[in-house]
Amino acid sequence: MRAAIVLVLCCLATPAAAGERTSMRFDLRLLGLRAGVIEIAANVTETAYAARSQFKTAGLIGVFKRLRADISVQGTVVGGSLRPREYTEAIDDGHRVTDVRVHFAPGQPRLVSGDTGSSAPPANTAALNGAIDPLTLLLVALRDQPRNEVCRFSADVFDGHRHAVITLKEHQDEGAAIVCTGAYRRVAGYSDSERRGSKVGISVTYVPAGAMMRAERVAFDTRLGPAVMERR
Repeated sequence: MRAAIVLVLCCLATPAAAGERTSMRFDLRLLGLRAGVIEIAANVTETAYAARSQFKTAGLIGVFKRLRADISVQGTVVGGSLRPREYTEAIDDGHRVTDVRVHFAPGQPRLVSGDTGSSAPPANTAALNGAIDPLTLLLVALRDQPRNEVCRFSADVFDGHRHAVITLKEHQDEGAAIVCTGAYRRVAGYSDSERRGSKVGISVTYVPAGAMMRAERVAFDTRLGPAVMERR
């Protein structure tokens, strides 16, 4: 789940529609087996936004391992871009447990309270004034967007301890669909073992949905093997 939240991409290129309400569900599969369901709900107005995402284990993997995640964010909308203000995260991925609150604006992001579950030195946030949180990243990447806006993503992401850079810029047409490819790169706040695989490839497939393009499939690698998020 942590990989699904942090890996799934993009920056703030899509304008926010007034009163836009978003509800999405994705099946998460690991090694071809159904591992769980990711749910995302959000409300975006002309000046503000709020979102929450939860993960529940399901399928055969859920029988052996119970993972949990509950994350939320509140922020402002400026010039059509989503800018996080307060981010909370409670995740147990089977190896690391986090329960944090992070303040993003104004100024550089900072951990307000909670346990990041990491013994590695935290990332230096002095140059991260424009960074976003994992849920804002997920929301903007996966909500419907104009065809000419996909595959133009790059963002610094901060979760209260770790800094990663997400890019998604390579473009390939597959009939009416578009496949965007890019990478998730670990920058700081990671242990030596985590940094051994410091760069992970990602692909997102968008399909037409009326006049917009909709994210239907996200694929990436994890330490457990290939992972896929498929829209329900």
